[in-house]
Amino acid sequence: MAGPSVHGDFLRHAVLETVVPHNPNVDIEAALTSALEGGAGDLDSVLAAIPKRSLLFFDEAITVRVVLRLSNCSENALKAHLPRLELGVNALVYSPSGPGPEDPAPAKDVVFVGNVNNKEDPLVVVNVFEGDEGSGNHVYVIWKVDAFLHRPRIRIQHPCIAFSAAASLNAADTSDQSFHTDEYLPRTVPASANVLQALSSDPALKSTTPYLPASRLLRVIPAAQKEAPIYNLWQQSQHPIRIVPAASARIRCSKLNTFSSRPITIASLDLEVTPFLSCDVVFDKAEIILSDGQVENISGAPELQPPISLRPRDDVTLIYKLVPEYGPEAYFSTTALVSTLDISLEGVIKLTEDCQPRIFMQWRTNVDFSIPLNPTFGGPSQVMQRNNRPASLSMGSGQSGTSSTGAVNRSSYRERAHSFTQGGVTISFSGPVTVEIGKPFQWDVFIVNRSRAPRKFSMMAIPRRKRVDFRRHVARPSSSSVSSKKDKKDDELAEAVTDENIVHAMQKNAAGQDAELVSLSTDLRLGPLLPGTCHSTEIILLPLATGALHLEAVRLVDMNSNETIDIRDLPDIVALK
Repeated sequence: MAGPSVHGDFLRHAVLETVVPHNPNVDIEAALTSALEGGAGDLDSVLAAIPKRSLLFFDEAITVRVVLRLSNCSENALKAHLPRLELGVNALVYSPSGPGPEDPAPAKDVVFVGNVNNKEDPLVVVNVFEGDEGSGNHVYVIWKVDAFLHRPRIRIQHPCIAFSAAASLNAADTSDQSFHTDEYLPRTVPASANVLQALSSDPALKSTTPYLPASRLLRVIPAAQKEAPIYNLWQQSQHPIRIVPAASARIRCSKLNTFSSRPITIASLDLEVTPFLSCDVVFDKAEIILSDGQVENISGAPELQPPISLRPRDDVTLIYKLVPEYGPEAYFSTTALVSTLDISLEGVIKLTEDCQPRIFMQWRTNVDFSIPLNPTFGGPSQVMQRNNRPASLSMGSGQSGTSSTGAVNRSSYRERAHSFTQGGVTISFSGPVTVEIGKPFQWDVFIVNRSRAPRKFSMMAIPRRKRVDFRRHVARPSSSSVSSKKDKKDDELAEAVTDENIVHAMQKNAAGQDAELVSLSTDLRLGPLLPGTCHSTEIILLPLATGALHLEAVRLVDMNSNETIDIRDLPDIVALK
């Protein structure tokens, strides 16, 4: 059986489909062979023999099968074209009910985008059939794609997920000469006759041989265009699958009411199984890592040690003690002490014996270990209460305790973190202690919307510029303001608003300033942030000079109200060679 004449015809009658099997270890070859022997014709009937998932979960790692059916494809053509075939898969979460009257825009979000690994050999199933027009075959090529379904960035009512695949044939490879055709000068076709051939013997033309092809004088009839080859293929039909969250988790940090020089923070991790399930969920991993300190699990009950088995609507709380590694003198500094907390959770959903999906939840948050300057300042009494009461009072020079004006040795810290709260938002900046000149580094930015309305911000770094003091220039009387002696008193001119001598001095003293710190993140967009939500991003900076470097400010602009906030309390930057 002959293969396609050109490599673009390889996908001409191909059909692409995606399948999420109920059992990830199902024997696809046996299922397809059984369906083909039973008389299944189209691709949907063949794939109906594979049990499929009817419910998926957010934060789940699944295996998607991509099925490509080729028609009348030979073995040689399959080996020649498969290495140049590129396949991609994406997953879209949307609401099947469509947009409502209050929200005309459909709610949808892409939760996965991936490609098929061409280095792995796919599964190939060949079906030879006899028809009215002769014999032919269908070649089924199946790939595996590992996908992780993260949660959508927007809220969707009754969400469903649909997988879509696309294939493209890379025609850039010119190693195979069998597919090459020379359209300009085909083989075995004689060249056009020279109309000026009789003038070649004219002695006046000397060594110049005139040449005019006859095809230039004849009527050129364009040849019939062949059907264009197909290089791209998309999945025509989509099969939506219902998707729900299997479990939810959140962490809360609170400081103990202690007066020790090394305070302790208690973190409570809440795990809850949603009511959408009717089976158990076993959490076999619950791990918390503190960047600048130690974490101790103080949940002593054996039932609270992984693996933890939970039923639907069950809620369990794990308690951890966070002990930072900062020195005693750092807690009385005016700078906020913020560390990074990484939370990792893994669980297994016991749907059936042959289908046990696995979910992964991992996120990062910040913990503030700063303590009040005067921790003995207790709660307000019933006699006198007022709004906006400060959380602490500064200690005077006559009070005992560690002075807050002393220098703090921050060289032992792995990161320097600063926190800022204003305008209904809390922003934390954390960066390295020392940086290398000419090597970009980043500041981790963590913003929390503590207001009651959705917010959207724009953030930019403003470099520090040297201020030129023009007061060193002595102003002289302007020549334009000196009147002539011949003028009359009523014709005298007033002094100029801007002295031309000052303008000349400003232009003469103007010089280019060398940049010491350059921001590579020109404009950052944050949001939209719903009330109580957070967002994490980064600012990339490039040091160009050694020593202590500074930014003028980090400007935060509210995109809704155009309110501007300049943050000047930023981490220190020390650049070394």
